[in-house]
Amino acid sequence: MNEGNMNGRNVDGEKVHVFDKSLVMVSFIVSAFTAVLGPLLIWVLKKDDDPATGEALRHVVNFGLSYTIYMFIAWLTSFILIGLIIGPIITIAFYVFLIIGAIQANDGKVYKPPFTLDIIK
Repeated sequence: MNEGNMNGRNVDGEKVHVFDKSLVMVSFIVSAFTAVLGPLLIWVLKKDDDPATGEALRHVVNFGLSYTIYMFIAWLTSFILIGLIIGPIITIAFYVFLIIGAIQANDGKVYKPPFTLDIIK
């Protein structure tokens, strides 16, 4: 839960979502190695256990899917040299947002990374 605080507020009185933050954090970390498959498997197995955890895990899956699509587009455009520029930028952004997501999940906050498409509703 939220560091023993059952009312959904952290020490500063800020409202946070109560979900299995360790599972969401692990899902962000697994996405560093398996972009889509690891978080998708965790989401499929745990989405019905808790709605808040399912929602947070859905954001992680959509994040992996979105950035996989962006990298595929970068690969396609590498033939006209644009992908050689945007590919590394997308890769760096993926890992930066992944680290931010893991930290936010550890703090008990639901994080939807920038440029994430809502593919799975």
